Amino acid sequence: MILMFVPSKANLTSVDESITILQINAKWNKHHNVDLSGLKGCKVQFAWLEDQDDNLKSQIKRVPVVVIYKGSKAVRQWKADLSFTLNVDLQEIQTAVNEYK
Repeated sequence: MILMFVPSKANLTSVDESITILQINAKWNKHHNVDLSGLKGCKVQFAWLEDQDDNLKSQIKRVPVVVIYKGSKAVRQWKADLSFTLNVDLQEIQTAVNEYK
């Protein structure tokens, strides 16, 4: 399931075809943030789940979650397992970014 939302606190208002990576995590789980700083060819944004509206909060069952947006459309996502850890290789995300460019 791809989440079809645009969190208000992340300021994703662009309608162009640029690639944006959005990570959402909870403050209590910040020690499991994913370091996305090495990604190339995309904008990287971060938002706290606690700062989002109730509709978005109800859609997210496990954090962190990483979503790729092409323009304002969510096209791919990764979400944490039941341990609230997201085990994704940065190269896997980079490969997906390159596919959507």
